Amino acid sequence: MTTREARGPKDLLPLVVFLLTLAYPFFVYFNIDSIKPHWFGAALLIMAVFRLVVAGKKRLSSDWLITAVITVFSCFIIFLGSDVLLKSYPVIMSVCMGFVFLFSLKDERNLIERFARASGKQPPEQARGYLQKLCMAWGVLLLLNGAVAAWTAWFASLAVWTLYNGLISYLLVAGFVVIELVYRNYYKKKHNIVDE
Repeated sequence: MTTREARGPKDLLPLVVFLLTLAYPFFVYFNIDSIKPHWFGAALLIMAVFRLVVAGKKRLSSDWLITAVITVFSCFIIFLGSDVLLKSYPVIMSVCMGFVFLFSLKDERNLIERFARASGKQPPEQARGYLQKLCMAWGVLLLLNGAVAAWTAWFASLAVWTLYNGLISYLLVAGFVVIELVYRNYYKKKHNIVDE
């Protein structure tokens, strides 16, 4: 049986979790007047645990850290019932991931290298400097995104918050990915780097 044939419904779970996260700002926008923040907090708590279960045996220490942060954050929403906290979920996620990228720079293999190895790729040794800088760039980008998301949560209207956190932030990340892929090809040709 091939790997493709062995894939089942469980393989779709990460995609489902991603789509739920993507839809979060819009769900809040359309339901914030009819559903109390406590219930949003409970849903986030369930989603955090679900996300950890989906990771299965491939759980990284960052998965445990993010789950712990979201669990604590969700409990605050449940007990305080704050709309501002409700809108701060994208802030928590972005800042958390930003620090995960930056802290991984102190490890023998940074987060991007670990992602590459987990997908079966072996980054060439001469690309380590580039991957270090890329990991740092991701960390800074996510922290900046978190700062803007915080501004929208605390000072902007609900519509602006939804627009930024549900669309613009994802477009910025997608734009960064495209620019990095183009630059990566240029960098590899310039330094004669061949993937192993």
